[in-house]
Parts: sequence; C-alpha cells; structure tokens
Amino acid sequence: MASITKLTSDSLDLGGGLCVGPKRMNNFMKLFAMFLFIQTQIALSQQNLIQQLCQKTRYEPLCVATLNLDPRSKTSDLQGLASISIDATTKKTNETLTYLISALERTGGNRTAFEEYGTCVDQDYGASIDRYLPAALANQKAKKYSSAIANLQDVMGASGDCENQFAGSCPLPVSQRNKVVHDIADMTTDIIKTFV
Repeated sequence: MASITKLTSDSLDLGGGLCVGPKRMNNFMKLFAMFLFIQTQIALSQQNLIQQLCQKTRYEPLCVATLNLDPRSKTSDLQGLASISIDATTKKTNETLTYLISALERTGGNRTAFEEYGTCVDQDYGASIDRYLPAALANQKAKKYSSAIANLQDVMGASGDCENQFAGSCPLPVSQRNKVVHDIADMTTDIIKTFV
C-alpha cells in the first residue's frame, strides 16, 4: 500500500517527500533578502572608495573609468587600486610601444624616421616597460611610495622624450599616444601620492 502524504494548506510539497512550511520559506526569503542587501552595500561602498580616491587626482574621469574597467576593483582596497592603476599604465605603455614598433617597421629605410621611432622604441618606451613600470609596481607593493612616484615620473619623461624626438613635427598618432601614456602615468602618480 502506497503511503499518501497529507499536505496541509500551510506547507509546500517540493517533491521526493520534501515539504517546506511557510515559516521555513519565510526565513529563507529573509536570509536571501539580507544577502542581496549586503552585496549591494559592498558594491556601493566600493564605488564610493573609487570615487573618493579619484577625486584626489587631476584626472578624475580617467581615474574612475580606468579603475571601474578592471573587475579586480570591485574587491580592492586602496593598495589594490594603486596596483590596478599601475597595471593600466603598463597596458597603455605597451600598446604605444607596439604601435611604435609597427611604425618603425614601416619607415622604409628613411634614416631620420628610423632614428626617431627607434629612439622611442629602445630608449623611451622600452625602458618604461622593462625597468620603470616593473620597479613602480614593486616599490608600490613594498610601500616605497617615493620611489614608485619617481619610477612613474620616468615613464612620463619617456613619453615626453619620445615626443621631442620628432623635433616639433611629431605625427599625430604618436603624439596622441604619448599624451595617453603621460596622463595615465600622471594619474597613477596622483593615486600613489595619497599614501605619502
């Protein structure tokens, strides 16, 4: 003889003989609502942290956009946000270096253009990627903020030196990329200065 489960009006059959009463369901809903509330509060407080940090820079819109673009920013503290900013500076510097290498390959043997682009590749952006930015990240993590700032100032200087290689006639795409690298490095410097 098969057993028959009697359901009352205040219980719910979940199948397989599992029944949940309204009190348990109500407690589950309260717990779920509390979880959602906490998650929302964490997200809002993180957004406030980014906003407060970026207000201390001269590049607030760039700062907010840069930090929000990286998913790590959702759970990062101030140190983590500074690391994300250095990583973003490295990415933009690397993109510019890649562009310059491509432009160098297209010089077609023009000695002046080869020297201009070659100097930007080897001395300016090459040094930024190989030395200045890794040192900035290491110094920031070691809490040697003055050294990290000096490294980032070297990156800004390298973008300016690249610009100067073209003796006042820097091609627009190079000039725009130099400005992007300068501004994001300067923004990152402002972020790290908040620790000093």
